[in-house]
Amino acid sequence: MDIKEEKKPLVSVVMPACNAERFVEEAVMSVLGQTVSDLELIVVDDGSSDETRQILGRIAEQDARVRLVVNEENMGVAKSRNRGLDLSRGTYTALLDSDDYWHSDMLEKMIACIERTGADLVYCSYAMVDEDGKKICNDFIVPETADYAYSLVRSVITCSTVLMTRKIVDAYRFPTNVYHEDIAMWFTILKEGGTACGVTEILAAYRQRSGSRSSEKLKSASRRWEIYHKHLGIGAFRSIVLMIRYGIYGLAKYKRL
Repeated sequence: MDIKEEKKPLVSVVMPACNAERFVEEAVMSVLGQTVSDLELIVVDDGSSDETRQILGRIAEQDARVRLVVNEENMGVAKSRNRGLDLSRGTYTALLDSDDYWHSDMLEKMIACIERTGADLVYCSYAMVDEDGKKICNDFIVPETADYAYSLVRSVITCSTVLMTRKIVDAYRFPTNVYHEDIAMWFTILKEGGTACGVTEILAAYRQRSGSRSSEKLKSASRRWEIYHKHLGIGAFRSIVLMIRYGIYGLAKYKRL
């Protein structure tokens, strides 16, 4: 008897989660409520010690599209994302952090963009909010395209706003030896000829939490130097110039309301 191959979803969504009990349900429901319903959500619980795993388990029992994967010990966000990518089966793969959330038509509009442009990955504009969901900065409006040179001085691609083709998912993984593993991965993809296009409409909310990696701007800037100089092999002088230009854009991006 022939065994039919299991139907693969149009979109895989990969979400690492660690001690995210306050926000993870909102993040998950923003995926399950998408206008594109042909999806799987792979949530990698990275050794949570709070109620994150229990919340996810309850949701998974109610919706078969949710797959809960558990790291018995904390592996870090890069390895957790990579584990999710290894398990993803979709034609496209999107990423969402467990404290961020999407508008309901996010995937629909991202898929339309990637199919119209033929890009390897697409990203979108987003709102920046605090722990209570209140807007804290001006909305970040992305450019319609971003190449390697542009991305070195302006961070326009963030994990929670990315949709990737199967070709990219099969070829790349987040590096585990750098602090900003996501930025390093986008740089590598673009440096090696990958193409990226943006949806200028705001389709996601990026949450700034106190004590999070994204909120530690000074340390974040120093880690970016490591990516320029060590990961990408850019000379010291050019790295300094890039850091200055990046800092100028960063001040404008995170200007408080």
